[in-house]
Amino acid sequence: MSLFPEINTENKLRLTLTYLAMNILREDQKDFDIGIAALVNRIIAYYSTEAKASISIRLSEYKKSVESTLGDRHREIIDALVSAEKKNLMESVPVYRDKSESFLLRINNSNMFLLTEDPTSGEEEYYSKGIKAYAEALVEEFCRLPFIKRERIYYKDIYDQLAMAMKNEYAVYIEHSFGKRYLIRIYDLTTDPLSTYTYVVCRLINMKNKQMNGRIYSFRLSRIEKVIAKPSVSGAFTAEEKKSTANAIASNGVQFVSDRINTIVVRFTNEGLKMFNSNLHLRPHISKIHDDGHTFEFECTSGQAIFYFRRLGATAKIIKPAFVAKELAIWFQNAAETYPEYRNLI
Repeated sequence: MSLFPEINTENKLRLTLTYLAMNILREDQKDFDIGIAALVNRIIAYYSTEAKASISIRLSEYKKSVESTLGDRHREIIDALVSAEKKNLMESVPVYRDKSESFLLRINNSNMFLLTEDPTSGEEEYYSKGIKAYAEALVEEFCRLPFIKRERIYYKDIYDQLAMAMKNEYAVYIEHSFGKRYLIRIYDLTTDPLSTYTYVVCRLINMKNKQMNGRIYSFRLSRIEKVIAKPSVSGAFTAEEKKSTANAIASNGVQFVSDRINTIVVRFTNEGLKMFNSNLHLRPHISKIHDDGHTFEFECTSGQAIFYFRRLGATAKIIKPAFVAKELAIWFQNAAETYPEYRNLI
């Protein structure tokens, strides 16, 4: 039985999804800057091999595991275990009855082959309603993953190339979404403390003379458009470089390691001091406390200072440097202009 009874000669398919899944897809469209058809095609290509909804793949893995444990002499036991697991897998795929919105998309040729001609594909046994039911199950499952996992699945091809370069200690060129190109040595593929986004922590290599002692940088995974391997250029880190990079991440946060360190002078109100003592997430390192007890100096990046002190609002004022104070003032001004009807209340 073909999994594509609903698809016409142009490989088009209409999916009907829940409100939750549609909202997640729309948010991911914005974050990943891509159309919904391309997003769903990536979900099929990169997530089908690990999804619970891919029952034939999960059952095949289970069968191999049982056979390697029990051997061929226990065929009846193996068959019984596989049969029970098959039932469990089929029952574990949720049926979402609150479907809300449908849309038409084109299945690309590689996914067409994956779902209809690939000898490892056998989902037709488990989805009697065809590819529509299977694709909907895949997308619904994907949309219930945390964003950090969805990001790594969506950028799986880029992530895998970066991970391979890091493991084998060779350099890579990356092409950034801003149009710039960098030659880098990869220190780590990690997340910010709240596991919001995936970052590539690295050191830049001079592209002209291949000098290794470049600045520490971090790039959002989703901002990298292309990776080109350079096995001829070492990507190894010395023990001292590993230590200094780890210290930079611990001090500044993975989001801000690319920025220059500045001396940030801040004056707190009494309430601001209380908030400062209770807000520990990405709090900058104190380098000096003035005699008045309310003026502090910090050694951190401008990005970290703005990220942290805007949470304290009017209870903390950045005194120096002026460019950081100005940037924060503009942020507050833009926020206030969102509510013009309340301007006269201040």
